[in-house]
Amino acid sequence: MSADPARFGANGAGDVPGTDANPSRTESRASNLSSVAEINDTLGWSTYQWRLFVVTGLCIAAESVEVNLLSFLTVECAKEWNLTGARVDHVAGSVFAGEVAGCVLFGLLADAIGRRPTFAMGTVLVAVFGLATAFARNLFEMTILGFGVGLGIGGFSVPYDLLCEFCPNAVRGVVMMALWIFWTFGSFMVLILASTMLETQGWRMLCIYCAIPSILSMFGLMFVDESPHWLVIKGRRKEADAILRKAAEMNRVDLGEFELESEDFGTLDVGVLFRDGNAYRTILIWTCQFCQTFIYYGIVLYLPRAFARISGPTSTQSGAQYPYWALILSCAGEFVAAVIVLYAVQRYTRSQLIFFSFLVFACSFPFVVMDVPDVYMVVLAMIARMAATNAGNVCWLASPEAYPTNVRATGHGWANLIARIGALVTTYCAGWHDHDEVAALYACVALIGAAAGYMLPPGVMPGSEPSDKFDAKGRLFRSKKQS
Repeated sequence: MSADPARFGANGAGDVPGTDANPSRTESRASNLSSVAEINDTLGWSTYQWRLFVVTGLCIAAESVEVNLLSFLTVECAKEWNLTGARVDHVAGSVFAGEVAGCVLFGLLADAIGRRPTFAMGTVLVAVFGLATAFARNLFEMTILGFGVGLGIGGFSVPYDLLCEFCPNAVRGVVMMALWIFWTFGSFMVLILASTMLETQGWRMLCIYCAIPSILSMFGLMFVDESPHWLVIKGRRKEADAILRKAAEMNRVDLGEFELESEDFGTLDVGVLFRDGNAYRTILIWTCQFCQTFIYYGIVLYLPRAFARISGPTSTQSGAQYPYWALILSCAGEFVAAVIVLYAVQRYTRSQLIFFSFLVFACSFPFVVMDVPDVYMVVLAMIARMAATNAGNVCWLASPEAYPTNVRATGHGWANLIARIGALVTTYCAGWHDHDEVAALYACVALIGAAAGYMLPPGVMPGSEPSDKFDAKGRLFRSKKQS
C-alpha cells in the first residue's frame, strides 16, 4: 500500500528546508502513505461491508415497494374518489415529481455536507410520508404525501454511492448488482401483500404494511458511517482514518501503520460533468438513465391494465380480483434478471449489458400489448420486465463509476434526476388507450437507450470493467485501448 517515493521529489523530502533531515524517517512516512481505495482493498469484503450492504438494501427495497405500490394505488384511489382521465395519473405522477426534486437536492447535499446525513434525510422522508399516505382523504392530500415520498426516494442514490465507495475495487460490480435482489424482494412483497389483503382490508392497510422497509432502513442508520473517500477530499483525514480502523477491527484485519494521502478538495461545480472530456460520457449516461426508467416504470404501471383482460375487461374497475398469478410471474423476471446480471457483470462490459438489455425489451414489449394468448403475454411480459430491470441495474452501476469522488454523488444525482424525469413522463404515457402507440413508443425509447449504451465509454473508477486488473497494492492496470 506504499506510495511512489518519486512524488516527494527527485532528491527526497529530506532535502527540502524545514523537513526531517533523517532520510530513513522520511522514506518511512512515504512508504506508509495510502489511498482510501488501497485501504478498502486491504479491508476486503467482510462484516463491516455486509452491514452497510443490508442497510442500503433496505433502502432499495423501500423504493421498490413504494413504486410498485403505485400500480395498485392508481386503480384503488380512482375507484374511491371517482377519478378519471389524467387525474388518475396524478397519484403516481406526484411521486415521480418529488423524485425529480429530490435528485437535485440530495445530490448536491451529499457532496456538500456528506453522505451519511443526506442518507438519513432521505430515509426519514420516505418512512414518514409513506406511512402518512395511508391516511390521505382525497387526491390533493395524496399528491402532497406522494411528493414527499418521492422527495425522499430521490435521495436513495446516496446510500448506493456510499456502499459503492466502501467496496473493494475487484468485487464492486458483483456487490452492487447483488444489491438489486432487495428490489426484487420489494416487488414481490407488494404483490403478495396485495393478493392477501387488498380485497379484504383495503389499500390503506396495504400502505401501512408497505412502509415497513423504509422504517427498518431508518433504524439502520445507527450502523452507517460517513464515506472515508468524501472525508479525505474535504481534508478531514483523521475522521476517515478512524472509520477505516473501525472497519478493520470489525473485519479482523491488521492495517498496520499508515497515513492517508491528501486529495483535492471537493467541488459542487456541476459544470465539471461537461468539461475535461466528460460531456460525451454525461450525455450518454443521461440518455441511458432516462430510457431505463421510462421503460421500467412504464411496464410496471402498464401491466395491471394489460392483464385486466385475463380476468375480464372491467375487473379492476368493478372490484374483482387482480390477475395476481400473472403479475407475480411477470415480476419473476426481476429475480431472473438479478441472477443473470450477477454472472454477466464479471464477464461483459457495462456498455454491452446495457445495449443488450434495451434491445431485448424493444423486441419483447410490443408483443405484450398485442392480442396474443394469455400465457404468451405473461411470458413476454416477464422477459420485457427482466430486460428493463437489467438495463436499470447496470445503468445505476455505471453512473457513479463514470465520475471522480469529488463530484460522484452530484454526477449520480443529476443522472438520477434525468432518470426520474423519464419516470414522470412515462406515468402519463403508460395509460394511453391506443395499444399500438404504446408499443411503438416504448420500443423506440428502448432502441435509443440501446444506441447510447453501445457508445458508452468505460467508467473512471477502478474495477468499472471486468477486464480491469489490479496489482498487490490494489492499483489499476488498464490498457489505453480500454480507456
